[in-house]
Amino acid sequence: MKKVLFSIGLALLAFSNVNAQEASFGVTAGFHDFKISVSGGDLTASDNASGFYAGFFAEFNVAEKFNIQPEIHYASVFKDGETTNEIVIPVMAKYYISDGFNVQAGPQFDYVLDGDAEGINKLGLGLGLGVGYDFTDKIFAASRYSIGLSNRIEDAPSGISSKFNTFQIGLGYRF
Repeated sequence: MKKVLFSIGLALLAFSNVNAQEASFGVTAGFHDFKISVSGGDLTASDNASGFYAGFFAEFNVAEKFNIQPEIHYASVFKDGETTNEIVIPVMAKYYISDGFNVQAGPQFDYVLDGDAEGINKLGLGLGLGVGYDFTDKIFAASRYSIGLSNRIEDAPSGISSKFNTFQIGLGYRF
C-alpha cells in the first residue's frame, strides 16, 4: 500500500512540475455506492452498500478542452451494522463538450482498508466513466460509475470471479 501511495504522489508531483501554471487543486465529496458481484458457472449474485466519499484532486490542463484529473478518496459504506472502508484512486481524462459540461473516462484503483477482509485481493482495478458540470470556476458536480476489471477473490478456482463496482455522485471545490 505504501508503494502504491508513494507512486501516485510521485506521479502527481511530476504532473504538477510539467504544467504547474495550468493546474488547480481542490476537494470533493458525496454519495458512494459499492456493489460486489460474484459469478461462477451459471450462478450470479450481488450485494451493495451505500455511504460517502471525501477526498482531494488535482486537475491539469493538457489542451483547450482536455484535462487530466487524478484524485484520492476515502470511501466508507454501511450495511446491516457493518462498515467497509477503502481508498479510491481515479485518474480521469476529462473532455469538455461545451462550456462547463464534460465527459470523463480513466482507470480507477481501489484498496480495501479493512483488516478482516480475508480471502479477497485488497487492491483492485476498474474503468471509470462519468460526466461533470462546472457551475463556476470553483464549484462543480460530477457523477461516475466504475466497472470492476480485476477478480477480487484470492486464489479463485477456475470460472469463479468477484468484481467490485462503484457509483459516485458529488460536489467539488477548486482552490
